[in-house]
Amino acid sequence: MTQKYPFESGEEFLATELTHLEQAFDRVIIIPTAVRDFSHPRPTGKNTQIRIVKNPESAKGIATAFISRFFQTLSLLGSELNKSGWNLKLLKYYFYHIPFALQIKSVISKELESAGEFVLYSYWMDTNAFASSLLKKDSPEIKLVVKSHGGDLYNERQPSGGVAFRETVYAAADSLIFISEHGYNYASKHYPKYSSKMKVFRLGVEDSATSPKSNFPQAFQIVSCSSLIPLKRVNLIAEVLNNCRVPICWTHFGGEDSAISAMNNSLPKLRNDLEIKWKGKVKNEEVQSFYANQPIDLLINLSSSEGIPVSMMEAISFGIPVFANAVGGISEVVKSETGELIPDGLSSKEIASRLDQFLLSGKTRNEDFRNGVRQFWFQNYSAEQNHQMLIAHLNTQAFTRSFPTE
Repeated sequence: MTQKYPFESGEEFLATELTHLEQAFDRVIIIPTAVRDFSHPRPTGKNTQIRIVKNPESAKGIATAFISRFFQTLSLLGSELNKSGWNLKLLKYYFYHIPFALQIKSVISKELESAGEFVLYSYWMDTNAFASSLLKKDSPEIKLVVKSHGGDLYNERQPSGGVAFRETVYAAADSLIFISEHGYNYASKHYPKYSSKMKVFRLGVEDSATSPKSNFPQAFQIVSCSSLIPLKRVNLIAEVLNNCRVPICWTHFGGEDSAISAMNNSLPKLRNDLEIKWKGKVKNEEVQSFYANQPIDLLINLSSSEGIPVSMMEAISFGIPVFANAVGGISEVVKSETGELIPDGLSSKEIASRLDQFLLSGKTRNEDFRNGVRQFWFQNYSAEQNHQMLIAHLNTQAFTRSFPTE
C-alpha cells in the first residue's frame, strides 16, 4: 500500500524496491490512496496489478464518506481520541481519515477474497496502515507489515504533535520495520511494549555508475536534491553558500516553478563567485545522468529533520561525498569516510566556515576518498543486498487464507 506510487511524484524511490518485489513474488498488488492524477502511471512488471482507491476531495465527498459510515466512524473516533488525547488538529484529521480508512479496508478485503498466500505491506505508518489494522481486527490471522520513515515516525514532524493511529497500528501489526537505527531507537524508546516487533531494514539504491573523478572546474560543484518545503531548509543552503569564501556552482534538483520563483525572490544579493542553477522537478533518471556525467564535489543537505534521504544514498553510490547536519538518521550515512557531518543548530556563517574547510581539505576531489564513499554505499545501501533481506522477512510473514467479504 502506497500513497501515490506508481502515479504522480513523491515516491519515485519505491521503484527500485518494487522491481525486487516483482522478481520475488508471483503477484504484487499496489493500492495507492492519495492520488489525484491517474493519467500517467509509471511502468510496472507484468505480475503487478494496481487497485485504485479514490480519496474524497470535495466537502461533499468528505461529508458523504462520513455519513455513509457514520456509526463505525463515531465508534473509531472515540477510540482513537481516547488513545491520542483530545486534540483539535487530530480531531479534524480523524474526521477525514477514519471514514477513508474504512473505504480502504473494504477494497483490501475484497482483494483478499481470492488471495492465496499473501502479506499486507503498508509502505508508510499512515491511513493505509490504520485501514489494514482494522481489517486485521476482524481477521487476526492476517499478517501485517508496516514500514516507517521519518515524517510518519517522529511526533515533532506532525502539526498535531503526534502521529495519528500509531497505537492502534503498532498493536495490530505483526512486524514494524524502520529504515534507520535512529528510527528504530526512537520507536523502541517511546513505545517499548512493541519493541519485540521492531526491526531495521535499510532502503537501498541500484549500482548505476561512478561520478567523474577528474576534470573538475575551478569552482566547487555542489548539488542538493529535495523539495522546497520549509523542513528542507533550502533557503539555509543558499545563505550558507553565500557566506562561503570559495567559488561555488550550486545545482538544485526539485521544487515546483512557483516555489523556485519565490525562493529566488527571497535571496539576498549573491556574491560574484556563487552561481545557482535551479533544475526544478525532474525525473530521477535526469538526476542520475547528471551525477554520472558531471564532476560533483558534494551533495549538501541541511534539513531540520530527516529519516535517511534516498538522495544521499544515490549520491554515495556514485562516490559523491555528502555534507549534512546531524538530524534524524543522517549520521548513519554521513560519516568521516563519506563526507562531513556537522552539529545541527550552527549559524549559517559557522556552517559556511565548516564547508570551506571541508572543500579546501581536498577530500572531495581525492580519488581514494571517493572510492571509499562508494564502498560504504555498497556495504550499507546496496539495493540488491538490502531488498533481498526485506524480501526474506516478508516471506516469513506470509500466510495462506481466503475469507468472505464484510
